[in-house]
Amino acid sequence: MKITVTFLLLLPFLSYAGIIINGTRFVYPENDREISLSIENPEEQTTYLIQSWVEKDNQRSNDFIITPPLFKLKPASLNKLRVIKVAPLNQTDQETLYWLHIKSLPAIHENTENNLHIVVKSSFKLFYRPESLNSSAESAFKEVTFSYNNQKVTATNPTGHYITLRELYLNGKEIAEPGMIAPFGQLSWKIVLPQLNSVSWSALNDYGGKTQLISQQLFNDDEKK
Repeated sequence: MKITVTFLLLLPFLSYAGIIINGTRFVYPENDREISLSIENPEEQTTYLIQSWVEKDNQRSNDFIITPPLFKLKPASLNKLRVIKVAPLNQTDQETLYWLHIKSLPAIHENTENNLHIVVKSSFKLFYRPESLNSSAESAFKEVTFSYNNQKVTATNPTGHYITLRELYLNGKEIAEPGMIAPFGQLSWKIVLPQLNSVSWSALNDYGGKTQLISQQLFNDDEKK
């Protein structure tokens, strides 16, 4: 999830978007007619204007619609967003990555003109998952293989799922923010070590939770010859 903050007015006090969204990433199975998510406003006095849309490759996508796309979220209330696929998607052997953006703007009242109002845009990964995928989403991270050569560690994802690494340890040393491996893709890290003996990793599941930590012994490719 990514958060972008835009300042509307620079004055002494702060009013910020305190909405709560019930997820950090979302999966859209091919056979589902729609998916939904809830947005809660826990504040007692502030109303927010909520705007939502879907993007792919940094451009607005017409593959999905969100309803309602724009609405007011009153104090101490909850509303649901429905994400609906409206265009056929031809990718059947792997997941497709979209971004779900939710922008919240606090209502500006006449008696709060000296406040600092900000717009908060939260961005969530939205994975479209074809029914025909052969691999299991829950165990896909276990299929990742690692190789080491020329002081470079390469992770290979042989599945049709996006795999977001939550933890990565090379010789017991943690790699910060290891990243996401695309379907049938690779991800590499430069590491200066005389030898790499082991790698351990975990990933994020469909709900944003952490999977178990698993390990693999490694050998330099030159040592296999």
